[in-house]
Amino acid sequence: MSNTSLLFQCLLGIRCNDFTMIAADQTNTQGVLVMRDDDDRLLEIADKIVLGVNGTTGDIVQFTQFVAKNLRLYEMRNKYGLDSRAVIHFTRKIMADGLRDGNPCLLNVLMAGYDDEAGSQLYSMDFLASYVSAPFAVHGLGGFLSLSILDNYYKPTLTEIEAYEVIKLCVSEIQNRLFLNLSNFGVKSVTKWGVKTLPTINPTTFSSK
Repeated sequence: MSNTSLLFQCLLGIRCNDFTMIAADQTNTQGVLVMRDDDDRLLEIADKIVLGVNGTTGDIVQFTQFVAKNLRLYEMRNKYGLDSRAVIHFTRKIMADGLRDGNPCLLNVLMAGYDDEAGSQLYSMDFLASYVSAPFAVHGLGGFLSLSILDNYYKPTLTEIEAYEVIKLCVSEIQNRLFLNLSNFGVKSVTKWGVKTLPTINPTTFSSK
């Protein structure tokens, strides 16, 4: 399998005191063709946990459904769900087992969550099943262009509106400087009240100014 989708697709995440915000491009390509530009790669696997995933569609669907169904099964058996840290350990084990068995899911992952005790959470995991907790994180070529922006503007006290504006700055830079046409970015925010879908960021977002 080619790893180009891991580079060409983009994930952005930022963790603040009261929420974690995550964004992903919505472009689905096959070879040199754009198949669709509204592909949702921000998947809600629990009430307060969202996985942002880069990779091929088959791996994304198989991996995220397996994780989500097992989390639901655990909750049904034990009458309570796993927190964000336990979920990232579980997803890491699934990915690591696939690598050892010779049937890997080649995916890059950002996980945004909110725990009642620990608060907002953001984890970054690569296709080799290495993960880290971070205040902000990216995947893909577009993400590399965004790191300096996130580093410059990040503050844990950002409001949801301010964090969304920072994500917009990142998307604007990606669309202006990257050779790929990543036209639409979906954005979701995870708070103590659950998952909220924010307006899609696209070229009209900036032209309307």
